[in-house]
Parts: sequence; C-alpha cells; structure tokens
Amino acid sequence: MTDSSVRVRFAPSNTGTLHLGGARTALYNWLYARKRGGTFVLRIEDTDRVRSTDAFCADILDTMRWLGLDWDEGPETAAVDGPSKGEHGPYFQSERGALYRPFVERLTETGNAYRCFCSADRLTELREKQQAEKASFRGYDRRCRSLDPAETAKRAEAGEACTIRLAVPEGETGWDDGIKGAVSWNNAEIDDLILVRSDGTPTYNLVVVLDDHLMAITDVIRGDDHTSNTPKQILIANALGLTPPRFAHIPLILGPEGRKLSKRKAQFQDGVKVEADVAPYRDAGYPAEAFLNFMALLGWALDDKTEVFTREELIRDFSFDGVTKSGSRLDLKKLEHFAGIHIRAMEPDAIADAVTPSLVAAGLVSEVDAAGDKRAAIVALAGANRERLTKFSDIVEKASFVFGDVTEYDAKSEKNLLKNEGAAADVLRKYAVALEGKAPDAGQLEEQARSLAEEWDVKFGQLVHPIRAALTGVAVGPPIFDVFAMIGMDAARERLTRAAAWVDERRKATESSS
Repeated sequence: MTDSSVRVRFAPSNTGTLHLGGARTALYNWLYARKRGGTFVLRIEDTDRVRSTDAFCADILDTMRWLGLDWDEGPETAAVDGPSKGEHGPYFQSERGALYRPFVERLTETGNAYRCFCSADRLTELREKQQAEKASFRGYDRRCRSLDPAETAKRAEAGEACTIRLAVPEGETGWDDGIKGAVSWNNAEIDDLILVRSDGTPTYNLVVVLDDHLMAITDVIRGDDHTSNTPKQILIANALGLTPPRFAHIPLILGPEGRKLSKRKAQFQDGVKVEADVAPYRDAGYPAEAFLNFMALLGWALDDKTEVFTREELIRDFSFDGVTKSGSRLDLKKLEHFAGIHIRAMEPDAIADAVTPSLVAAGLVSEVDAAGDKRAAIVALAGANRERLTKFSDIVEKASFVFGDVTEYDAKSEKNLLKNEGAAADVLRKYAVALEGKAPDAGQLEEQARSLAEEWDVKFGQLVHPIRAALTGVAVGPPIFDVFAMIGMDAARERLTRAAAWVDERRKATESSS
C-alpha cells in the first residue's frame, strides 16, 4: 500500500537523551511512512528553556542516525540555529512563536477561548478545597469564563496578568484510534486548559495542534501515555476549525519488573540494570540492525513465529494490526539473541570495522595500526569470534592475547601444560620447529597437526590443548588454528618456546622441593 500524502512526525524534547520508548515511537512512525511512500518529519520540541540543550539535541540526532531512521524534513544539524531541510520549518519549536499568534487571536475572537485573571494563590486554594472535599472533578471552576470579552480585553491591554483558557464545550470527544479502536471522552472530565501562559508563551497542547496543522501532519503515532492529551488536542483543533490528524497510540514499554520503563526508577534483570535510554546500548556496541529488530518487537509482531527481520522486511510487514494493546516487557536476553543472529550474518570485514572502535577505546590498538599493520589480525579475530559475540564491545575481553603478550596462564591452561609430567614441553618445542616456513592457513595447520600427533604417537588433544595454552593463556577460545593468523607465525613460535621453558621451570621446581 502506498500513499505519498501520508505525513507523520517524531517530536522529541531535547531535555535529555533519547529514551527507548521515544526511539520505538520514532521507529513506528518511520516504518509507517516508508511503507506508504510518505514523509517522515523530525521536529524538536525545545521550548523548555531551562532543561533544553544543544548537547541533548545532538545526542538525539546522532542516535537517530545510528538507528538509520532518516528524516525527510527536519533539522540537519544539532545547533538550534542550524539549517533545516523541508518546506514546513522551522523545525525547532522555539523558533515558531510568531506562527502561533494569529491562531490565538482567532480563538479569543470566536469565543472558543477566554482570558483568565485568577491568581496562582486562588488556583492553589481551589485545588486544595477540591481535594479536601474529594470532589469528582478537580480542575478550574471556570470563574472567568462568564466575564465580558470586551472588558477582559481592556484589562489585558492595561497590563493585567492573565492566561488564555480553552472554553471546553459540553458533550463527548471521540476518535477512531488506529490501535485502540473507538475511544470516547466525556468533556465534563476535561479542564478548561490553559492555552497561553501569563507570560505569553503557548502551552504544549496548543503548539502541538498548531505545529501538526502547519506541517500538514496526517497521522500522529505516539505512546499510550499521550492518550489523555488527544481529546484536548481534538477540542483545540475543532475550536480553530481545523481537521485533526488520525491518531494511533502504541502501548508503553515496561521494564522486566513490570513497571513503565523510566530513567528515574531503575529496574534490573538478573542483577543487571536495564537502561531506559538508547545511548548505553549504542555505546556498548549492539548492532544497530539488531537493536532496531529488538525495538520493533516491543509491542508489535507479524505472527507467532517470525522474530528476525531486516530493515526492509520491517518496512514491508509493519502494520497497526500487529501492534498489541498492552505494554510489552523489555528482555535483555532477547536483545542479545537478536544481536548474536545479526553479527553471525555479517562478514568478518564488516565485523572488524564494527569492533575496531572498542579495541581502540580499550587501548589495545591505535587507529593508525587498526587501519594498517593490525587490520589483518582484527579481521581474523572478528571472524574467529563471530559465533561468540552478542555486542561488538565483547571483542575486548577476547583480544588481549592478540594485541598483548601472554605472560601467564589460567588454572586450566596450567593443568594442560603440566599434564603427563610436563611432557608438553618437548611437544611444544618440536611443534615450534615444525612451524618454520608455514603460512597461517587454519586448514593446512590443522592437517599438519593431526599428522604430527600421529607421527609423535600422542593424542590430538595432548597436542592442541598445550598449544592453546601457550598461544592464548586460556583454555577456551576461538578455533586454535585461527589464532595463528591473529598473532602471526613468529609470535606463535616464540610463545610455544616460552611455554615449553615455563613447563621446564615448574617441573624443576617441583622436583627440587620434593
């Protein structure tokens, strides 16, 4: 299905880094637009002058780019005064103030909004009284709604502080939600909400309606926590004579403990903190494609068996029909599962590119060496560990023996070296000699080792276990004959000889002590 007239938007606030729920909202909007050949708009709601920062904006844009959620219209740089692309800008809400004034004037002129002169103290007293009386409706009592409009205009012109409130009509406000179905709200439960504050700044619900109208947004896809805002925004649109967009409210993401995933209240899974922002997952080295796959299934499914999707398959298959109506629990094991699948589908060269930043950050290689002399070793390391990675940063703990020397052995490796009264020393020395002139070809090296084991009348394990200990210092790791390409044949022969000497020393020490 295609419909190029479809226009959706993602409108984050740059008061913090991108929340996982926000990223999933962006993803669902992006998929909806891409499937239909429509337009995906990115709008930054930066009107919180205290908490909004360019740094947070930069993080949001960088995270969107990491996920591959490209926008058709919106800001192109992190700077608030940076260039934009598209015909419906500015795309920073703080720059759009002049666009709102004619609509505010229309609301007051038509009587669909009114000036309210109630002080903050009076509103506090009203709220406390309603709470004490356990009133069924706790909102503004509409005291100023009956004032003469001409008189209120004079008072405002004279400089008397006032807000502008929506005159909520009687009846009900409903809409056909793309996910929830038919939703209806009794207007009696809706406050005469403030549209413009006493300092002249418009409030969230008003500017969202106006921005969506001015940007020609056809569909608003957002989190379920915005459902209570929808009747208010429909009422504002109706008061202005505007046609509201279609709405679809997606279920919230829950943490493993069953509560809404929040930045403030941490939740844990198997003792591991579950991060609520996207940045920690990006920085930990999860593949973007795997993370996209993981996010898509936090509230949506194609069927009861398909779990792994490419980006193209998500675009093809996504629809509101598969979106659940209840919250979906985040499961880190699922993320690791998807990450492992996506990494295993990558070529070693691509994995090498992806793991290099982690190796550089850990100080194991420099950027220059990673692109030069160490590139082949990184590719070999990536290929050998392809089945063992669930995120790219996992490579660090598997790389120490490649980019550093082996000076000690773990307990199991020591055991393998000292078996059979230290016979491994002679085997390792002979094997080091047998490697002279050999290329680091895993298949040929394994074939040679099997022949040597037979020739030397030792079991294959009695040869390869000491070799692994000598080359890596650990008893478990990638296929041992792949290691030669990672460390080089000269380093391998040196480590074999050194391990043999270590066995001799330990054997002598044992004999002298007895």
